This record gives sequence, C-alpha cells and structure tokens, in this order.
Amino acid sequence: MKRLSIVLGLGALLLGLTSSAHATEVGTARNFGLGVAFGSPTSLVGKYFVGGGNAIDFGLGFWTGWGCNDRGYCNDRSLDVLTVNADYLWQDSLARGAKVSLDWHIGAGGRLWAGNDTAIAARMPLGLDLYFRKPSFLEVFVEIAPAVYIVPGVYGDIEAFIGVRFYF
Repeated sequence: MKRLSIVLGLGALLLGLTSSAHATEVGTARNFGLGVAFGSPTSLVGKYFVGGGNAIDFGLGFWTGWGCNDRGYCNDRSLDVLTVNADYLWQDSLARGAKVSLDWHIGAGGRLWAGNDTAIAARMPLGLDLYFRKPSFLEVFVEIAPAVYIVPGVYGDIEAFIGVRFYF
C-alpha cells in the first residue's frame, strides 16, 4: 500500500510538471490569421502572433452612414469612410480543454478614419478568443475597444466586434 501511494504521488507530481497539450495550432504551428469582424466598423481583420502570447492585430474597415460632425449634427448626405487600425496584444489562457481553448487579450493601438473628414484615435482592445481542436485553424472572438479620439477633437467612443479568423 505504501509503494502504491508513493507511485501515485510521483505520478501526480510528474503530471503536474508537464506542460499541457495545445488544443489548437493557432499561435503555435499557425501564426497568421485573416478574417472578418462585424461591428463598429465592419472590417477585414488579421492577427500575427510574434511569440510569447503576444500578437499584432490589424483591420481594414468600411463604413457607410449619414454624414455627421463631431458635435452630433447630421445631414442627408452619405458618408463613406475607410478606416485602418493596428494594436499590440498581450494574450493569456483562461481555460484549456481537449476540444476548445479560451484566451483573453488586452492591447494598445490606434485607429485612423479617412473619408470626408479625418479622425485619429488611441484605442485599448479587450477581448475573448475561442480556439478549436477541430478545425485547428479557426478563431472566434469578441472584442470591446474603448477609444479616445485626438483628431479632430478630443472625445471618447467604444467600438465592439464579433468576428472570426482563419489561420495559415
């Protein structure tokens, strides 16, 4: 009985010292992903893992809406805008399972809006990333990104997205 206890104790210790298996290839064997994010604004998005749980994400968004100025006055003209964003992300695991992995991320970056008017914002994305064992190249994510606009004036905004990326 004593030997069995020692063997089980050593086995548990060895299992605790080994690293857990990755349920997905995202961020390990596949570092680059492209996809789409629906929200404000709807965007084509990408993400590149640079190592150690760090990544760079970027987006190219398109927005069509009513023309409004920064004071809230809107008129009947259409406003077509192209927007570009880039963020540096710090990402860490919340839960790892046999079939899925759930990570969270926080970052810092910026957004440029170009159209009839130009706007520049600093942003801080915060989100959840869900990865699958099968298919191992898929990421589903949700993100909220508070933004502080510094051009054309100082004001705040909150961007929100739900999206999917496919990794290569």
